[in-house]
Amino acid sequence: MIRLIFTLPLLFISWLINFSSTTLPKHGNEMTMCGISTIDAYIPSLDKVQVENIFENDTSKAYSMPLLNKTAKGDIILSWTEKDKQGITSFCMAFSKDNGKTFSEKSTIFSGTGIGNSRMMRAKVLAKKDGTLMAVFTNSTTSSSSNGGRGGRSSNIVYCVSKDGLTWSAPLPVDSDPKQGIVRGFFDAIVLPNDEVAVVYLKDVANSTKFEERDLRLVLTNNGKMQPEKLIDPVVCDCCPINMLVDTDGFLNIIYRDNNENIRDMARMISTDNGLTFSKPEIIHNDGWKINGCPHSGAVSSTYGKSALVAWFSGVENESGIRLTTREGKKLLVLEDVTAKNPYLVETFKAGVLLWEQNTENSVSKIAYRKVNNDNLSEILWVDGSANATNMVALNVGNQILTAYEVKQSNKKNIIKLSHVAL
Repeated sequence: MIRLIFTLPLLFISWLINFSSTTLPKHGNEMTMCGISTIDAYIPSLDKVQVENIFENDTSKAYSMPLLNKTAKGDIILSWTEKDKQGITSFCMAFSKDNGKTFSEKSTIFSGTGIGNSRMMRAKVLAKKDGTLMAVFTNSTTSSSSNGGRGGRSSNIVYCVSKDGLTWSAPLPVDSDPKQGIVRGFFDAIVLPNDEVAVVYLKDVANSTKFEERDLRLVLTNNGKMQPEKLIDPVVCDCCPINMLVDTDGFLNIIYRDNNENIRDMARMISTDNGLTFSKPEIIHNDGWKINGCPHSGAVSSTYGKSALVAWFSGVENESGIRLTTREGKKLLVLEDVTAKNPYLVETFKAGVLLWEQNTENSVSKIAYRKVNNDNLSEILWVDGSANATNMVALNVGNQILTAYEVKQSNKKNIIKLSHVAL
């Protein structure tokens, strides 16, 4: 279940305890799922208290890679994976109708031994305007060499569909190419303005003699059905995640690490027709980072007024660190602290917000953030109670940010925590 933890004045706590002992209904039986808190009606508004939602963990399971999204009606979707002691991973989700204060019972989208969910290939639940949900994730299998594949472990991108978030279709491949024994991954997926879905990913090049050689592919849906893939860039960095953004003009932006003679800077291409055609790729900011290998890190982005913000890591010698720029390439910030990692961007009504993980003075990782307004940045602020946080995401909920993240545990079985951050 998900329970609520909050800090209130002592008098209010005393009153709440006395009141709840005679009035509040009791929770139901404990189950390995999310539950709706019965004390929600008695909590003051979020602009008066700091509220955190935390998973009441099944200690036999490891939880990972939360993600937040919204439905067309404004309900929040929380998705995550959990792995049991038998090695079975389940991709799960739950709804919140109150901006993340409580969540419904979980729905299991799919369970198996091959589900992938990581910073490199984060499993996603997309919400279409017509109410349909689509889950997109990687599912690995073992196969023999076929049709130009290499054999062995095969990474495929699959999708499931639901009309209500409770029952889900069986996984189907995004890529209709039957070739196995190859890698399809490092993907992103997004709902387009026409309510179709775009999935972009890296794919092993057919008959390549280099194991790591991959190109950039795109699949679009038509009436909800995946269409044949198309090649959109033949030479890219081989193992860096892709990022997609629909901007305020309704244009699709694809942001990825390019590879021009081992210069691994971030490129952007734009489609003004829902992914049918694209502009020529352009480098967002010319760092000139030359490295004979893949950095295994991608970009994040968000809208920012009529523009967009983009953040990524560059190891260029004179200015190594996470950089924040506008999509037009104006550099706003470089985080040079060597412990700064895993940036995330979200736009709110008040400002753009850059969040990231960084060690504090006692070497404990916490979530830091800076607000961005008219290209000016606030001082560094910290999310209370976020010690040992990792794999953080965020979502705008009114005048606050809802964050979801893993909390690292000594037994390697991380839990998931949610916190509201007042701006």
